[in-house]
Amino acid sequence: MRNLIIRQVNSLSRRAYSAYLGSEIENAKPFSEMPTISFLKMVKESIPGGKYYKKSIKEVLQAFNEEFGEAVRIPAMLGNPEVVMSYNSEYFERILRAEGNWPVRTGLDSLEYYRDTKRPEIYKDLGSLFVSHGEKWSSMRSIANPILMQPKTIKKYTTQVDDIAKEFIEVMRKIRNDKSEMPGDFSNYINTWSLESVTAVGLERRLNLFDENTHDENAKKLIKGIRDFFEMTAEYDGKASVWKYYQTKGFKELLNVYDTLTDVILHYIDQAIKEMNESSSSSDAEDSVLRKLLRADKRVAVIVVSDLMLAGVDTTASAVLNTLYCLAKNPEKQEILRQELINILPEKNSKLTTENNKNMPYLRAVIKEAMRLYPVVSGNVRQTTKEIVVSEYRIPANTHVALQFYIDLLNEKYYPDPMKFLPERWLRDQSDGDVKAGVANPFSFLPFGFGVRSCIGKRIAELELETLVVNVIRNFKVEWHYPEMKIKSTFVNIPDSEMRFKVIDV
Repeated sequence: MRNLIIRQVNSLSRRAYSAYLGSEIENAKPFSEMPTISFLKMVKESIPGGKYYKKSIKEVLQAFNEEFGEAVRIPAMLGNPEVVMSYNSEYFERILRAEGNWPVRTGLDSLEYYRDTKRPEIYKDLGSLFVSHGEKWSSMRSIANPILMQPKTIKKYTTQVDDIAKEFIEVMRKIRNDKSEMPGDFSNYINTWSLESVTAVGLERRLNLFDENTHDENAKKLIKGIRDFFEMTAEYDGKASVWKYYQTKGFKELLNVYDTLTDVILHYIDQAIKEMNESSSSSDAEDSVLRKLLRADKRVAVIVVSDLMLAGVDTTASAVLNTLYCLAKNPEKQEILRQELINILPEKNSKLTTENNKNMPYLRAVIKEAMRLYPVVSGNVRQTTKEIVVSEYRIPANTHVALQFYIDLLNEKYYPDPMKFLPERWLRDQSDGDVKAGVANPFSFLPFGFGVRSCIGKRIAELELETLVVNVIRNFKVEWHYPEMKIKSTFVNIPDSEMRFKVIDV
């Protein structure tokens, strides 16, 4: 009954909702009564012998939910603000819809610090899609939206991204062993593919990262820099750290990583500008992502391309690995997908085009279901702009609320047979026996976020992800013969197992 009332409240008109909200706030429990984890408890449980010691971010958050319920306060500590963990997706819609035109999303403080203080000549007066807020963020988003969120712009890269995927298929054939298995570090190869793909779109160039004989030192720096970024920010932004009071040697190394990434991206953009000036351009070239960004400002191009790389490389790579893992563990679903692809791509080397990739409903259902079972991120953080009620407690304005949706992604209430890989639940045309997804609450599944602050790289990520999965399944039968895949949770949930897929030519 409570869930029904919540859904009805979320669908009220703005005026009616405001009237209801005033009454609800008046009757809600005070914020001070919400279960709270004390600073001392956090410290005690984080040292050797404590229940949070050496646990991943996701494991710690799950422990909070099990111990304190669907809402819990985490105190401010070591420069990090107080945050409310919310585990009930019935409240997510009201939180997201109440955030206004300039949503405040917790970003990476270390990156914001670097950009404001270490490289102000590039970043200081311009917003970032990744870490900025307010008017600066809005200004940058208004520039990027017409470029990156327009399907027709990104679809122009279909052939190029497909060519990269087909090259990667040959890499897979080359690196598999005599048992037809991928090497244990296959995740690194997938990360390389992801970086090659995103730079083809954002930097308008191929880095030829699959070429073992490449002499491009900047490309090598880029690969290492992206990997270091994800490992180090998990330590300095995902956990309590003293860097805001004292810069440790490790934190200074992170600043050097940011510097390296900025310098390499600047190098490639300068190179692209030189090449553009020396060549005659076609209309398609003039409509490229990079050229449109450069028409706004060279620094805009640096910021947007940097944000696309930092936010997109590991997330897209993880989504690919998770999808292949689900298909390998469910061969009957893999075969359904393969038959869909054969009908559209009769030959293994058939080209993927903007036309033939429209009619792949099962492919997209497969990817959605993999993202449900193995979400790339565990949640999203917003700062409230007004007083609202969450889980029967009054939440003051300007409070950070973390929406931990991964709990409800495995909730029987929203997803019948939640532990089963059932792509059919996402199909529009379902048989009577199929289980439907997201009927009770569509806000339990937001893989690319919501509203004006949704993922700016969504179109690029979808194109890359779909294209590689298409090429892999069209060329190989993928199998898994090892224990269950483990997940390592930093800011991104990434496979923490040796991804030794067996790939057999079909």
